[in-house]
Amino acid sequence: MRRGQSAGGSLSAAAARLALEGGGPSIALQVLHYPPLDLVTATKDKHSPSGAKAVLKPWMGEVFDTAYIPDRARRTDRLASPAWGANADGIEGIAPALIVTAEYDRLRDEAWQYAQKLDAVGALAEYYEVPDVDHGYNIMSNNADVTRKVYEHIAGHVRRATAP
Repeated sequence: MRRGQSAGGSLSAAAARLALEGGGPSIALQVLHYPPLDLVTATKDKHSPSGAKAVLKPWMGEVFDTAYIPDRARRTDRLASPAWGANADGIEGIAPALIVTAEYDRLRDEAWQYAQKLDAVGALAEYYEVPDVDHGYNIMSNNADVTRKVYEHIAGHVRRATAP
């Protein structure tokens, strides 16, 4: 299993792609929790229903993207931006994925796009959007009940994916 939140979700998607292309190891499930999956599109151009109140500000996205991959030209790589353009071509056989997004997150749309690409090849376990929350809701807010429910939901997927 590969699991990650935010940038960790992006790394998990990349690890699953590398496992697919390299013939292993076998991955039972990817859990991509509010992942950035398109580093090509500028954060300022990513929609948030919260507008200026969004947790992930455009300047923050640029800082994170630059720290992750300083060379903008390399952000087009299929491992860095699997939701961008045709980067999801050739993912038939990739490990199934649970994609968890936050309703107000700027990264929600790119996660939805990637979910559609996974679904097209039979690799989408579920797309699960957490209502009324933003990026980092589980670590930066008082949403303990929401967080608990989401983690229980994720745990259910993990149990099913790893059951003998």
